[in-house]
Amino acid sequence: MQNSKLIELLRSFSKRDWRRFLEFTASPYFNRNPALHQLAKWMHQQAPAFPDCSRQGIWQAVYSDTAFEDKQLNYLMSWLLKLGEHFIGLEHQEAAGFEPAFQTAEALLERGLDKHYQFNATRLQRQLDSAQLLDSAQLLRQYRLADLELRAQDARTASRKTDDYLQLVSNRLDHFYFTEKLRHSCTMLNNQTIISAAYEFQFVDELQRFLEHYPVPAEAPGIALYYRIFQMLSRENGDADFQVLKGLLLQYRSAFSHQEMAWLYSFALNFCIRQIRNDREEYVEEALQLYEQGIREGYLLNSKGQLSPWHFKNIVKLGLRVNRFAWTEQFIREKSTLLETGFRTDALHFNLADLYFYTGRYDAALEHLKQVEFTDIYYNLGAKEMLAKIYFEQGSYDALDSLLHAFKTYLHRNRIISDSVRKAYLNFILLLRRLLQTPPAKVPGIITRIEQTDPLTAKSWLLHQAQHSG
Repeated sequence: MQNSKLIELLRSFSKRDWRRFLEFTASPYFNRNPALHQLAKWMHQQAPAFPDCSRQGIWQAVYSDTAFEDKQLNYLMSWLLKLGEHFIGLEHQEAAGFEPAFQTAEALLERGLDKHYQFNATRLQRQLDSAQLLDSAQLLRQYRLADLELRAQDARTASRKTDDYLQLVSNRLDHFYFTEKLRHSCTMLNNQTIISAAYEFQFVDELQRFLEHYPVPAEAPGIALYYRIFQMLSRENGDADFQVLKGLLLQYRSAFSHQEMAWLYSFALNFCIRQIRNDREEYVEEALQLYEQGIREGYLLNSKGQLSPWHFKNIVKLGLRVNRFAWTEQFIREKSTLLETGFRTDALHFNLADLYFYTGRYDAALEHLKQVEFTDIYYNLGAKEMLAKIYFEQGSYDALDSLLHAFKTYLHRNRIISDSVRKAYLNFILLLRRLLQTPPAKVPGIITRIEQTDPLTAKSWLLHQAQHSG
């Protein structure tokens, strides 16, 4: 029962949701079965853990004086599930604001109540015009309302505005379509750099040629942003496009939701990271600036105001790469409070250990590694790798040999680790052992082996050690 669709749905309810859902199930407009309201009240008492939700317990709570019927209980739970899904759908529409008002205006038009329709449609248009957001969702609303007004004018006799509205409807549809087409095309381009995927980019070449001569309207800035991102990702050298994109992100930062700004920033950050992997060090500072802006404006924080531990770790790595040690330590200590509680302790100590290792303070790094609780598998892997590096740097070869043996066993036994990640760390262990056993005369062969091995974690560190060995 704990894994039933009904209980899974009810676990998502807030206190406000429960209060309104009980009102919803008590309303004869939505529900005329008293047993469903009784079941909803009992489920509310069990939430959120639902400790006593056995089938017999649920039946007893609703039909205390009736013999248990498995089929009837299935019906009852299915009906309450449908009510719950209907409820959250209505709540979502109400929260969005536009949809209920639009449906009301459309219903009034279909009933021929033109005065009522005009009043509601005018109010809805003012609401849209006053909105600060200019994202694709807003463009779709503008298009739908213009299309509804076109239908209203067609229903009236000898309207002089129909032609003007026909052009307006066409323009607004273009604005929405161009924005979404470019956004999805950018996502496909970006994905192709990460996974093996063969997407079909239909109409994109035609759209690009059109936009080269098409003045982007002020009410659809997403076209300019996603067009620039597409150019940046598809060209061999996207430096100029990246610089233009940075300006557009600042110019239109109030025109998009936090969610969409997060997407836009992720495109820019992913471009920077790819350039950094190609040894273009100037993009380290570019990425750090984007991260700082994204955190300051809240775009890289989730709905709870929390920062992803992966963003946190990336920022630390970038800060170390450009030797901003004081800044990096301040960032770790101050911004770790933005992390989810379950990640916070490990992230704080692991990243401080990374900082101290990078700056040669190995004893301090070891002290912080001892405090990492390994609640996350990737912190566990990173900590073992760092510990191996410290033992090597300190010449603690017996401890290193013991660690590498245990590390290899851990990698083979842990089934959660992906094959590619496992292989990268196993190659690290293999090459570090080879480096320990190789006489100076044969080091060039090890260097070649390191350069040619893929996947391989800590490749730069291994190369540095090999090049300076003997």
